[in-house]
Amino acid sequence: MYLVTSEQMRSFDKHTIEGLQVPGIVLMDHAGKAVAERVALHHPGRILVLCGKGNNGGDGWVAARWLHHWNHDWVQVLSLVTPEQLQGDAAIAATAAVASGVSYRIFQPGEDLPRADVVVDALLGTGSARPPAGPLAELIAQVNAHPGFKVAVDVPTGIDASTGEVPGIAVQAGETVCMGAQKLGTAVSPGCYHSGQVHVVDIGIDLSTEENTDFACWTQSGDLRAALTARGPETHKGSFGRVGILVGSMSGAAVLSGLGAARSGAGLIVLATAHAGLMGIPWEFVRRTIPVDDVEAVQTALSDCQSLVVGPGLGEDLSYARGLLTDPEQRGVLDADGLRLLATLPPVGPRWVLTPHPKECAALLGWTTPAVQAHRLEAVSRLAEQTQAVVVLKGYHTLIAGPGGEIVVNETGNAALATAGSGDVLAGIIGGLMAQGADALTAAKAGTWLHGRAGELAGQRHNLISTTASDIVDHISHAISSAIDSMP
Repeated sequence: MYLVTSEQMRSFDKHTIEGLQVPGIVLMDHAGKAVAERVALHHPGRILVLCGKGNNGGDGWVAARWLHHWNHDWVQVLSLVTPEQLQGDAAIAATAAVASGVSYRIFQPGEDLPRADVVVDALLGTGSARPPAGPLAELIAQVNAHPGFKVAVDVPTGIDASTGEVPGIAVQAGETVCMGAQKLGTAVSPGCYHSGQVHVVDIGIDLSTEENTDFACWTQSGDLRAALTARGPETHKGSFGRVGILVGSMSGAAVLSGLGAARSGAGLIVLATAHAGLMGIPWEFVRRTIPVDDVEAVQTALSDCQSLVVGPGLGEDLSYARGLLTDPEQRGVLDADGLRLLATLPPVGPRWVLTPHPKECAALLGWTTPAVQAHRLEAVSRLAEQTQAVVVLKGYHTLIAGPGGEIVVNETGNAALATAGSGDVLAGIIGGLMAQGADALTAAKAGTWLHGRAGELAGQRHNLISTTASDIVDHISHAISSAIDSMP
């Protein structure tokens, strides 16, 4: 489940080639054959292979040779350079392909691409981070306009393989075949939008001896299982922690958070509010009334809680919540209005999880929202460093960053989560897992996975258009069951 950067992948390659004495051309042949197998199995027909100047292009030449060897009706290479201009393993691969009878021609700016059912993108590999320019940019534009199905080799051309950033034009692939391990840039948006379905293939690169273990990874059901507390016959509600939620004049968001916490297994939900007439509080919740201007009373009311959720339904008056965040014994989740407290506080530290959406993240960093969306990996990492907290940057393939540099990408979720109150449910789920004893990073990973899975199940039940935050709450227990049922 690792997600690797370009630098990490180069280290793996070097170890395999120099340390284990596996010739690079052998790995290239395995890579090209793996691409050819994916194309032959799933996308037969006329096949156009676009080859660049480096080893990624070499993979493309190998793929073309194998497809030709398997007697496909029409296989052609369109190369940016002649085979004689290539170097190293790529030159060997191209020479072998031409000798075996593969047809090729050199791309000329202004020419149209030939008709094909499949277009294989082997133009640029993992080492490129600059925006494509000149004939290459023109070729990418033609590829994106071409009706054929696009298969990218390792990473779509124009995507930064390490960050997912798209500095210029990029190939819009329907499928990406990753060699050895998935590249981080194909998992992080906006790069993931260009990658389509990602398939990781084993080409013989040794991934087991890398000294650097600072890898990004996907969330998985095992994260949830690790965060849940065992339920024995002798346990009671106190065994699973209390979640305290500070409520302003609007109860809806806070109640959704509380329901998320309760459904994720917290033993007791405490709502602390200064508004005696607040309506809509579930019977299962404990309600504690506090003076709105008494910071000490707020802390006392929530002192027996193992985690807090601060922000959903909090409103504009933040003064009485500030003391909770400066208390070194408190831990929990900051969301919505609670995130605005960070502007007047020192770093809250690793006992807290922040759950901003892109606009909130932009405000905390002093960026614009488009800048956050274009540089999501950098944004979440900077905010985690700035606050020394765990940060959950919401969105497609939600990013989780820890203050120690940890990066996790969430694998669950769909458009059903795009509904009012969904983020409040997420904050509650994470708070509920923290109340049961999970540390901030574990709770963030598990809670984000659980929230996304519940959204998927709710979307299947209702459809992506009609799902509400309450529907997500209703499917949390089913999502937990799916994680438990998948245990080996």
